[in-house]
Amino acid sequence: GPVFLRLYAGHLPHLCTMAWAPWIFLGLEGWVREKRRGGLLLACAAASMQIFSGHAQYLFYTAVATGIQAVIISFADPAARRRALPAVAACWLAATVLGAAQLLPGLAAATEGIRNGKVDRAFAAMFVFPPENFLTAMAPGFFGGPGLDLAAGASQPYWGRCYLWEVSLFIGATGIALIAIAALDRERKRARLAWLDLAVAGVLLVLALGVHTPLFGPLYDFAPEFGNFRAWTKFIFPAALFLILPLAAGADALLRGRAPSRIAAWGALAVGIVAGGAALALLIAPESLAPLLGAVRQSRESYLPPAIFTNLEFIDRAALHAGLSLGAAALVLTAVGLSLLLARRWPQSTWHWVPLVLLPLEMIGTATGEIGTSTLSQAMPPALHQFVTAHPGDYRVLNLAQPDNGFLLGAADLWGNDPMVLRRYAEFMTFTQGGDPDKPSQYVTFNKLDPLYSLLRLRYTFVPEADGLHLVESKTAPLPHVFLVGSWSAPGGRDAIFAAMRDPNFYPRKEVFLETNLDWNGWGTTWNEVNLVSQTPDSLTISASLDCKALLVITDPYSSDWKVEALPGSTQKHYQLIPADYILRAIPLEPGTHHLRVVYKPAWLPFGLGLSTAAWALWLFLVLKWRREREEP
Repeated sequence: GPVFLRLYAGHLPHLCTMAWAPWIFLGLEGWVREKRRGGLLLACAAASMQIFSGHAQYLFYTAVATGIQAVIISFADPAARRRALPAVAACWLAATVLGAAQLLPGLAAATEGIRNGKVDRAFAAMFVFPPENFLTAMAPGFFGGPGLDLAAGASQPYWGRCYLWEVSLFIGATGIALIAIAALDRERKRARLAWLDLAVAGVLLVLALGVHTPLFGPLYDFAPEFGNFRAWTKFIFPAALFLILPLAAGADALLRGRAPSRIAAWGALAVGIVAGGAALALLIAPESLAPLLGAVRQSRESYLPPAIFTNLEFIDRAALHAGLSLGAAALVLTAVGLSLLLARRWPQSTWHWVPLVLLPLEMIGTATGEIGTSTLSQAMPPALHQFVTAHPGDYRVLNLAQPDNGFLLGAADLWGNDPMVLRRYAEFMTFTQGGDPDKPSQYVTFNKLDPLYSLLRLRYTFVPEADGLHLVESKTAPLPHVFLVGSWSAPGGRDAIFAAMRDPNFYPRKEVFLETNLDWNGWGTTWNEVNLVSQTPDSLTISASLDCKALLVITDPYSSDWKVEALPGSTQKHYQLIPADYILRAIPLEPGTHHLRVVYKPAWLPFGLGLSTAAWALWLFLVLKWRREREEP
């Protein structure tokens, strides 16, 4: 339930990383509780798969969850105390080595991004789990549906805080009852395990609450890595895994024909009646929802227009939707409570099947309303595609209506939504919009089209207006992808370069600003044309012929992970890639003929590949050894 909406949001890396978490916990428990070495090997491999899946935050939160579980097991089970915490440490150490081919280059790349190191406290405080969203555990539609755009025809868009796919804890009204059955089971071992799982889930849910608890400050200030992420609400994913365990234990108890606890049965019935009363109140008096709507509006964490929260028609629709969702949960809980009471009275009857049937119906019924579909034309409007096709060239576009979609049109994007955007690039874009370049982020509000965007080959901007998209062509001609410059200067650091760019006499086609002086003589202004022979997403092949020294400028973002290789027939055997105009790339060229390739080649990749290869060979050896030992009499 808490995961399914990630499909709607298109969060593929999230889902790929989540998928391995159950295997990690399964393997660790196999080793800690039953001393199965195969379990530890499984956990190590699954943890490394999380590294390869690509979402660092879920990787980190899964690691935190394994540590919390190990601590709780150590306190509760003296027999497992010696293995729990060492197993977690060994698992993640081994996973680091197994996943080195991805992890080391990824960490190196992150040092050049805006998320390098601790993020701003206010940024870290964004997207934490709102306390009122505990209602979504049984009433997933209480705050509306996943649609966020009123104009898109959503019957009732999500009006709660943050995004619904981040803050939905839906495990089903039936699921809550099944958890109660396991926690109150007469079989002490089953109940004890259920309470241990609930304790882990409880700690994780407290972490998910973020700034709504006193723990946020100390963890942000002192706990390693906690200050590197926002959206602490993601802790609800590992919490959900530990809620599912007692849920499954409760279902297992019913399948085995065990009489459910009287307290669980009456509790489900009582909660159902109370929820039904609250639902009825919302349906009869929609204005009773106004205080909660006002609180959400005051939080400024909703992505709906503030004025809509006082719109009477919207309040009526929100109350209707909330009442129906809560009413559905009330009916389910009432049915579950009655069926459990009847199952206690007639143990041989089939009443115990009612919760087991209702749970998948709840999940499937909710999922059907959370599936979003679209056509390619929505992401790539035919008119825009036809326009770009009719205007070929090596340039960038800025689509303020649908960022990141330029590649679908056949042109590169100037900006989009990327948490790993290069810091240099983000600082420059923030500067051009009048912001503080010392505080860059992945979010930039474009109020103007800066002439400096010619440095990045911007040609067309698509601006949303009431009657559709309005096309704006840059007044300043975009620079070529590659060109030669014979004049340079080093005004100083970033701020000095930015200030020099604002000089009316700055002509980027003739002059380049560098960060350090070049100890070269013999510069000139006469040469033959430079040619971009071929390009792929991670390489550029360039040829040039010149009679004097010059700088080859490439109007792509600078990163230290791009290297230059000399090709056969090139006069110069060694090339250096340096930043130009703070954000671009430049290569000093000697007189002569040049054939070179600029390639994306992370420095840590070869070492990481070698480390991972050796680690996987050792892992395979240990697996085969463990299997042979199991087969021996």
